[in-house]
Amino acid sequence: MIKKHYKLIIFLLIILLIFLIYKTNHNHYFNYTSLGDGYALGINSYGEIDYGYSDFIKDKLKKEKKLKLYIKDFSDKNQSIEHLYESIVTNEKITVNNIEKNIKQVLRESDLLTMTIGLNDLIYHIAITPNINEYELNKIVNDIEENIEKLVQEIKKYYPKQIYIIGYPEIPIQNIHIREGIKKLNTIYNELEGITYISTSEIITSKDFLNPNSIFPSKEAYEKISKEVKLNRKFPNY
Repeated sequence: MIKKHYKLIIFLLIILLIFLIYKTNHNHYFNYTSLGDGYALGINSYGEIDYGYSDFIKDKLKKEKKLKLYIKDFSDKNQSIEHLYESIVTNEKITVNNIEKNIKQVLRESDLLTMTIGLNDLIYHIAITPNINEYELNKIVNDIEENIEKLVQEIKKYYPKQIYIIGYPEIPIQNIHIREGIKKLNTIYNELEGITYISTSEIITSKDFLNPNSIFPSKEAYEKISKEVKLNRKFPNY
């Protein structure tokens, strides 16, 4: 009778060990997708594709042996909210490791998603609005708010997990309307439901913009952003 109990205990311990090994090997691998504009792509202060915050996040996951797949092919320097939305609706395709994937499939298979978007929309609409004033700026921002809500809803159809939206830093640009617009965008993102907002306004300063004519910060600034994202993230089973 005692031997039977021992056998049962040993059997249960083996099952537990197998379960723990499975959890270790299968639940800590992440498909990481980065969406958005030049900030998501990693454009530096001189307009070159450099190392962005998503690349640093990728490196950390890879170092910890928790990365399965990293995709930022749907990020573009000129990416707008409307264009990204249309890319999802039309199911745009890319080739990853010689395998063709569409964006809906990528979203479904993602475990972590970060996004920086809206700055191009803001700059474009300010540029085409003659004699812009506070009223016109608010109208532009309100339209962007409607579009970002629409985009998030579309993403959520295929990626129901938490979306991490990276806010924009205070860019040392002369155009006061762009500076004010960025503050308003960040406020919208901070209050947007269904996403986790990552603020960058306190960690990125004017010193991080090496080129006074650029809206993009340095590689070192992107590394700062990546650390902030990691401090705020809550990966499943991580």
